[in-house]
Amino acid sequence: MAAIGLIALLGACAGPSTRSSASGQAPKPTLAQERQRLADLFDGTPVVLAIDRDGSLRAEVPLRFCFEPARAVVKPPLAALLDRLAGSPATKGGTWSVAAPGDPTSKGTKLANERAASVRDYLVGHGADALRVSVSAAPSVGNPAAMVRVIVAVPSGKAPAR
Repeated sequence: MAAIGLIALLGACAGPSTRSSASGQAPKPTLAQERQRLADLFDGTPVVLAIDRDGSLRAEVPLRFCFEPARAVVKPPLAALLDRLAGSPATKGGTWSVAAPGDPTSKGTKLANERAASVRDYLVGHGADALRVSVSAAPSVGNPAAMVRVIVAVPSGKAPAR
């Protein structure tokens, strides 16, 4: 029995370390690793997750899962994604960009701006730095497939492998 425990201990020691030697903590996951984790978590849903050419993580969610018509309160499906994005170690210190559409039949950008601000406030309430979140209205007039887009870029100096 002691031999089995020793073999397990030696095997664990021989494998690659998951701890950083300087801090004694696991290394920060990359945005690509976070994208894969979230893709697995949201598999079978209409959430789209991608790493853009600049290395940033982009998440897109169909409007119908984000807000009620003519409202700017974040719905639970969008909140589930935002919780995981804002709470991820991979996004800490990141710069966020939020684009939210108004309703497909709405004209003007007032509702879209309110929705983008609501997403920003949600992210800030869950750990994002308010000074690092920008918002904009996304076009939606006549587009029933409009999406809410959240992009986070983390300064790493590394572009994704091509």
